[in-house]
Amino acid sequence: MEEEVMHQTIRGLYEGILDEAAWQSSLALLRDASESMHAALVEFDALSQRLRVSEIHALNQELVDAYNDHYQAEDPSRTYTRQMAVGDWYIDSRDLGLANMSRLPFYSEFMHGFNLSSVMGCLVERKPHREIYLSLQKPLGQQPFHADDARRLGWAIPHLRQALSLRERTLDVTMLGELSAQVLERLPFGLIVVAPDGKVLLSNARGEHWVRRLLPGKQGEPGARACHDDWCLSRPFREMLAAACSPEAAMPAQAAHARDDSGHSASVIVLPLPPAHRLASRWQRPAALVAVREVGAAPPQPLLAGVLRELYGLTASEVRLATVLTAGIGLPEACARLGIRHETARSQLKAIFNKTETGSQASLAHLLSELGACMGPG
Repeated sequence: MEEEVMHQTIRGLYEGILDEAAWQSSLALLRDASESMHAALVEFDALSQRLRVSEIHALNQELVDAYNDHYQAEDPSRTYTRQMAVGDWYIDSRDLGLANMSRLPFYSEFMHGFNLSSVMGCLVERKPHREIYLSLQKPLGQQPFHADDARRLGWAIPHLRQALSLRERTLDVTMLGELSAQVLERLPFGLIVVAPDGKVLLSNARGEHWVRRLLPGKQGEPGARACHDDWCLSRPFREMLAAACSPEAAMPAQAAHARDDSGHSASVIVLPLPPAHRLASRWQRPAALVAVREVGAAPPQPLLAGVLRELYGLTASEVRLATVLTAGIGLPEACARLGIRHETARSQLKAIFNKTETGSQASLAHLLSELGACMGPG
């Protein structure tokens, strides 16, 4: 194999950690280097004892489905791969023998049915419950694989193993990030992580609405004042940000009121968030964690209603009253909103206090806020 092609293959494997096109290109180069028809990654699940094609260059879905659904159980390589060490090769013409290949249904039905004649595979990685193989298949009409074919690809296996490991770790981080994002979206308040220069590092959807209100412009510009987008803060946000991100003496906690022209209000809390990652250095300044709770934002009723019924035995009418009261309104306004008499509401509220063991509207609101904190939109 030409040295340039080897470098291109190796480069594609590592670029393929993040770039699927580069990964597929490297599989194609390995396929061509071995004069194969297909290059695939095959996984063996030790718990289910099943083989599965997990990736293949130039996807042939019919072939993949036929193997995964049926012929994986008849794959004769199973007898040999269990004794292989990482880096070892299975070569059907050597290990199985041409005579056995000619009379097995795996070859006469599956392989020949997809114009394939010979298989060789390398055990790339072995974990307690999973093994990963690089599998190559010769087209029908060509000479079967031999040991020299495997030796010519030996240089690629350590790089493939390392790239697979990094790719899997990257996927784990990506999945963890997506899971974290889902958790953030379920919070009933805005959450923003802001760098000292005002760059938003992270936010949920509720927090995004507040980014322009809190950070409308650059330091020194008109937008740096305390009012913007019809909202006014009781103190400039950038002053709070600077205090939270001070490397010498970060302010432990700060708060401000926010109001708009329509009478809506919100509480803005700013906390320092020191660098916690393993590469953090002492000179790095902390970021700021900003939480924004809009007054009147009630917990999501559809999900909360079921929780209140399960935990405290609240009736449907009691649930409606309880969730309305969490918006911060008084009992008379709640009666008007629900269309019930004041005496009825007082009776229901007394029952709610008894069942939830709260005793006051403030305690009830706190309880419902905690219960609804991670329920997200109903």
